[in-house]
Amino acid sequence: MIMKNKSWITCLFLLILASIAVAVRIYYINHLMVEVKISEEIYESAKVTVDSSGLTDIFSKGFNIHTLYLSTLYTAFLVFGNFTVAGVYLNIFYQVLTVLLIFIFVSNLLNKYAGLIAGLAAAVLPLYLRELSEVTVLNMEIFIISCVCALVAAIFRSIVRKRISEKNARKQLEDVQNIDGETLEMKPVLDNTMKEILLADLDDSKVNYIENPLPVPKRKVHKEMDYAIKTRDNDDYDLKDMSGKDFYDIE
Repeated sequence: MIMKNKSWITCLFLLILASIAVAVRIYYINHLMVEVKISEEIYESAKVTVDSSGLTDIFSKGFNIHTLYLSTLYTAFLVFGNFTVAGVYLNIFYQVLTVLLIFIFVSNLLNKYAGLIAGLAAAVLPLYLRELSEVTVLNMEIFIISCVCALVAAIFRSIVRKRISEKNARKQLEDVQNIDGETLEMKPVLDNTMKEILLADLDDSKVNYIENPLPVPKRKVHKEMDYAIKTRDNDDYDLKDMSGKDFYDIE
């Protein structure tokens, strides 16, 4: 049952990828990152948002990727209190989710092990890690593209599975119909007309013995013994000793 249901493998791979992606990015921030560059346009827009009425002013110019990123950056700013720090940790959040989505995308197209390899490559890719120091909309755009790709791959896989299951169901139905057809052809046609019911038909089936083909000894003819021992009238068949005395007579 456990081997048939392999969802635990997917959860294990997702946990491994998330742990590796977070650990690599924290190491990069603490040891390899030199400076953080925040986009001037994003900084000015975020500063205006803080100085004005907050989130309500962000979407005043419309709903797009830029305003959506500003809303998430503003939410992170409320936690960390600095746009630069908030932007870096927001990039970590988007990149880790992107690594997981790459795993889901490749798993739906190929298999879980190929998805694990693709996710590991994205988790430690140096070019992608360097984007942590750039507080721009790029990481969010990559995340959205990954979401769309993973969704399309999941829909594609579900359609393929549905068609395969329908095909297998049709094949099984055709096999059953073919077997039934052959069975009906082999069955004799029953006579449903009225017929007389005999008493012998109702009796239990009797045992038919097979005649023994081997030679058997001939039976002996029974002979009656018609002879007898002649005795005297006073002979009581007692034993006597040498003197002629009978010790067994009852006097």
